[in-house]
This record gives sequence, structure tokens and C-alpha cells, in this order.
Amino acid sequence: MSTSLENAAHRPRLGPLTDLDGVGPARAASLAALGLFDIGDLLFLAPRRLVSGADDMTIAQATSCVGREVKISGRIEKSTLQRFGRRSTLRVTVRDETGSLPALFFNQAWLQKRFKIGDEVTLRGKVVDQKGPALASPRIGSSAKPLLGSGEVATIYPAPEGITSDFIAQLVRAALTQFEGRVTDPLAPVQLARLGLTSLDVAVRKLHQPTSAEEFDAARRRMALEQLLELSARFQERRAAAAAGHALRIEIEDEHDRAVRSRFAFALTGAQGRVANELRADLARSQPMRRLLQGDVGSGKTAMGLYAALLVASARGQTAFMAPTELLAEQHFDGLRRVLERAGLSAGLLTGSLGAPARRALLLRLVAGEIDVVFGTHALFSTDVAYNKLALCVIDEQHRFGVAQRTQLLDKGRDVHALLMTATPIPRTQALALYGDLDISVLDEKPPGRGAVTTQWVRGNEKRALEKALVERVDAGERVYWVVPRIGDGEEVTGDIDPRAMSAEVRFERLLKSPLARHGVELAHGRMPSERRAQSIERFRTGEVRTLVATTVIEVGVDVPEATAIVIEVAERLGLAQLHQLRGRVGRSSRPSACYLIGAPSGSRRFEALLRTHDGFEIAEEDLRQRGMGDLMGVRQAGENSEGLADIEADLELFLFARRAVAEDPRVFECYRSLSKSRPTVHAP
Repeated sequence: MSTSLENAAHRPRLGPLTDLDGVGPARAASLAALGLFDIGDLLFLAPRRLVSGADDMTIAQATSCVGREVKISGRIEKSTLQRFGRRSTLRVTVRDETGSLPALFFNQAWLQKRFKIGDEVTLRGKVVDQKGPALASPRIGSSAKPLLGSGEVATIYPAPEGITSDFIAQLVRAALTQFEGRVTDPLAPVQLARLGLTSLDVAVRKLHQPTSAEEFDAARRRMALEQLLELSARFQERRAAAAAGHALRIEIEDEHDRAVRSRFAFALTGAQGRVANELRADLARSQPMRRLLQGDVGSGKTAMGLYAALLVASARGQTAFMAPTELLAEQHFDGLRRVLERAGLSAGLLTGSLGAPARRALLLRLVAGEIDVVFGTHALFSTDVAYNKLALCVIDEQHRFGVAQRTQLLDKGRDVHALLMTATPIPRTQALALYGDLDISVLDEKPPGRGAVTTQWVRGNEKRALEKALVERVDAGERVYWVVPRIGDGEEVTGDIDPRAMSAEVRFERLLKSPLARHGVELAHGRMPSERRAQSIERFRTGEVRTLVATTVIEVGVDVPEATAIVIEVAERLGLAQLHQLRGRVGRSSRPSACYLIGAPSGSRRFEALLRTHDGFEIAEEDLRQRGMGDLMGVRQAGENSEGLADIEADLELFLFARRAVAEDPRVFECYRSLSKSRPTVHAP
């Protein structure tokens, strides 16, 4: 059977994007970041969301609808522009006979010329609480382009920088004029009927030109199956390749295993002991290990990565220990190299900030086999990095890496064992569907002696008591994290975030003038030189300073048992799983700890979930319900244009069908395998 896209697959090639009006070489390059290379690719571009028209609402009614999308009409009463460095807020007040409502436009100063006092205007947007109700970044209606009316729907598309969603929609419409009869469905009508799905050609049309939310949802479900079939074909191919592998076999006696476990300064928990047994069994086979290790924050995953590395080193194999950030790579290196040295092993650290002379020296030692375990970021799979005998890849926070990045690292050695670790627990059905090519281990037990962590959503007058509670903790020798998502004035602010919101740098300066300063305050964020950031965190760890102001760079990897409180500002900007990760920075000793959330009502669902439970798996389930599948937890390749279409819990049937279809029907497998192979590779920046 042919493997060309036209013959083996079912998606038409309709010519280069530059054939379309308004697309030159520069725009074509930007569109490639969405996985769009051909006009036919536009047909399978998933809209980000569907927007519905709303009934006209009086301003009095709109002011009571915080958190909802509303549509208002009125006369412009006032227009003011405030600038904050490179950022700005345009505040346009609209009035009707029932009252007035401000509309906020962030970083769009040019719009001020469009609004003239006394003009009639129609706006649709989300009502937010900005010291009172306000419309955040609303859409503006005009006679040439009126806003959607009641019962009308329209699609909103993802768009790269410099290109609008409206322009993407224009390109999609152009593609639709060429697609009639060019899309075929590899699945039989009886299969589609059994799943309650429409045919692919109908789904393409309804995805982009729905007449109702129900039509759009039905089309998304069929397009979700496309994504899952391609993903399943990729996994099927990987499983077949792994089964024929010849990985380094590491067979050890029980006595040796006990000696390895004794190198830890603590007794393994029951869950860690169970996982260690699974790793030992995997490494004893010639088939490369492919195991996902998931566990809640503080459950001891890093120790399991070290255990596997110690076993590999006993067979003279090398381990690459990869982390998504320099800070986490540094923390792993600093925390584990002493154990490795006591075992007579050598460790190295390879990150992008390493100087050229030091990098050359480390690479020479690595290829000569003088380094047993190398820690690092994506720099570990740079083209100039070679290993003497790479046998194991440990990939921490694996969901932050794409499939292409993980594959590049595994290709550095022949039939390399792989241990993927995540502190973001994955719901059972998601793990089943997305990691069907991996064995899964779960650390569901935390080390003994951990204190309770209370969580509080701090509002109104409660903020006044917060500083006093923190001062009492630092006076007692404890440590405090103060997390602010933004770094400084150079950062762009989008959406409904007030650009005057506090930055980490401003918060740091303010705390230097507060009572917390008598025990020292430090600052850490991702733009700091790594050496300076490491010094800040080390001063915090040793107690030289007791308050650390940081961005989410401290989300994983920073382990300071004396830290008993964490304050998270502008918490509504962060996802539920990320908030849970940050909360996991405290509660690492027997002392009672606290997590204080400071955020707007728009984050109330996430905050209430955190107040309700500390169970990471329960939080993961709730996060999935609130957020949807997202980007398939990092399984989506850079450059692929499917946004994540399936509702995992509701559509488990689709996942299971996709896995069966590619496993049992060679024609379906070849179709979707060749589709993946034919797509150009786009590497994420």
C-alpha cells in the first residue's frame, strides 16, 4: 500500500498557503507554527472555541453579571488613557438610560481615536471585577461588521503573533470553497453510526460553519477521533519498535539491590519500594523500559529516578536526567550528586547557560564515559552532545516536553530505557488513552512526618491579617514563599488582567520596606542569571533570608523543609494543577503549614477545589473537567494544529475505539501512520 499522503490518507493537498490572498512568505512562516503548510491543512484546524450571540442587555443588568459574556449598547460618556511604561489601559465609559459601565482595552492605545464622546457604540465582552464591574477587552460592533445576534454562533481560531483570528477564519473559508468531495473517511459508515458520529466530510464543514452549538460539538467529536487515531497509530508504531529492541540488560542480585537502597538517607515508603521493584524488573529485560511514574508533590519521585540511575551505573551505563527548567536541573544536580559521589559515581550539569569552555570540557568527559549521570535541560539533546553508553533517560515533569524532544534524547543511545516522571497526577482514563505505549507506576504515599497544610482564599480585610501571620512565622525561624506570576514592567499583559497588577520585582521592593525585611528578603525569577538565582535560593534555604519572592519558577524542584507558608498573588492567572504544585512547596516538615491565595473571583472554582482537597489525583480530575484536554499533556507535537478536541471522561469510548482500530485494521493503521510521517517537522522555539 502506498504511504503518500494523497493515496494512503484522506486529507487533500490543495496547494501552498501562499496561493491565498494576503499570505506571503512571512505569514506562511508564522502559520507553520500552527502546523499549517498547505491549504488543505486549514480544513483540520480546530477552532479554539465557539462564541454565541447574546440578547441585548441594559447596563444595569450587565453590572450584575460578573464572570459572564454580555452585549450592551450606549453612548460614550468618557475616555481616558493611562500608560504604565510600555503598557497601557484605555478606559471607555458607556452609558444608557439605566447606568454606566467602563470598558477596558489593554495595550491598545490606538483605539482612543476610535471612541468619540457622544457616539453610540455596541460592545460584547466578559464582565470582570476591576474595583467594580467592567467589560474586559470587549469586541466592538459596527455597521460593516455587526456583533452576533441572539442564536447566532461563530468560531474563534488560534492565531500566531501578528495574525488575527479573523484572518485565520478568512483563510479557512477560502479552503472550504476548494474542499468539496476531496475529503474521504477511512472509517466505515457502520463504525461511525455505532459511535454516533457523522462522516468526516460533513464534520469538516460543520466544524467551521456550524449553525448551532450542537452541530459544532458533534463535529468536534468526529475531529477529536481523527486526532486520537493518529495518536494511536504513533503509539502502535512505538510499541512495535520497542518490542524488537536490544536495550542494556541490568540484572542484579538481591544483595546488590539492598546495597543500592541503603544509599538513601531514609527508608523507602511502601509505594517507593513497589515502584523500585517494577523498575528493577524493567531494567532486567532487553526490551527498552517505557515507564511513566506519576505521583503527587512530595511523594518521592526523584528518589526513584536516582534508584534507576544507580542500577544502570552498576552495568557501566550512563543516565541522562532531564528537567524542563534550569532551576529544576540545578536542584536535581545539587541534591543528588552527593549520593552519586558516595557511590563512586561522577555527575555533570549541562544547561544552556553553561559557558563555552566549561561546556566543551563536559562534553569531552561525557563522550569518554567519565560522567555516569548528567543532569540538564533540553541542552541534553543538542546536536553536539554525544554519549559513550547512554542507557537510561529520566525525564522529569515530562508533560512539559513534546514527543519530538523526548525522541531526540532517546535517539542519543541505542534502545535506551526511559523513565518519565510527572508531579501532575493524570486521571485514570487520560493515562489509559494518552500513554497506552507506556507502563504506569503510581506513588500514592507520602513520606511520614509531614505536617498538615491549610489553604485560605484571602479577601478583603483578611489581607490585613496576612502580614502579621507571616511575620510570626519568620520570627519563629520559618520560611515564607511569596509568588507573583509576573516578573516586571517588560512583560506583556493580555486578557482581563489589569496591567497595574503587582509584579514580582515591585512586590520584592515593597517587602524590603515591610516587617518581613528584618529577617531578609530575596528575589528569584527565570530571567535572572542562573548563578544569581541559585545564590538567592541558597540564602533562603540556609535561613540567611527567610522570605523569597519568586515567580512560578519555584513550582517544582525547590525543597526547603523550613518553608511553612506560601502566598500566591494574582492566583486566578494560574491553573488548578499549577496552584497545587506551588502549594506543594510547603508542608515538607512536621510543622503546620499554610497556603494563602490572593485572587479575583474569576478563579473561585479553582480556589474552592484547593480548599476542598489536597489529593492530587482528585485535583487532576477537577482540572480536567474545568480545562479540558488541552494539549494532550505534552503528547501533541510542536506544529500540529489540533487543539485538543476530546472530552476524556465523556469520550473514553472514542479513545478505546481508536486504539482498537489501529491495532486490528492494517489499512486504518497505515492511513494514520503515513499521515503523521508526511507532516513536516516543526520544532517549538
